[in-house]
Amino acid sequence: MQDLKNGGVIWLTGLAGSGKSCIAEELCRKLREKLNNIIYLDGDELRDLLGHYGYEKEGRIEVSLKRSNFAHFLSSQGMVVIVSTISMWDEIYTYNRKRLKNYFEIYIKCDFEELKKRDKKGLYSGALKGDIKNVVGVDIDFDEPHPDLIVDNSKLDNLEKKVAIILDHLQKYL
Repeated sequence: MQDLKNGGVIWLTGLAGSGKSCIAEELCRKLREKLNNIIYLDGDELRDLLGHYGYEKEGRIEVSLKRSNFAHFLSSQGMVVIVSTISMWDEIYTYNRKRLKNYFEIYIKCDFEELKKRDKKGLYSGALKGDIKNVVGVDIDFDEPHPDLIVDNSKLDNLEKKVAIILDHLQKYL
């Protein structure tokens, strides 16, 4: 990673309910105070734009590659693209590191017991009962990332501190 003023990709990955979107939105807000070239791509919103609703592993990988290509397109035009997505497979990590300039990967880690407590959409409870299929972390395996930064979000406390940790790591690129 060289200099975010000329574009780059900040990729937040983690399981559903880990807090990726919440952290990404606050990070986006904070970065916009310093830079005017920030774009935020939320995983679910981008699925809607792409019209891609397959949730089996192959479909998830396909949409992840499209998401990465879109981030590449925007960052190559000087935009800093913040992406929040599950996309937790080695082929995505490898693809991103090879393809994306100024790439910074952040793993929003959260204990599975805590994810089950936060289960607003009923994904985990439904998947554990067998009522819902294709849930990453239950019936779809994922590859633990080897990111540039791990943020433990097992406790939903002090969002500002977690974003400050990310900004501190990004400071040398701003």
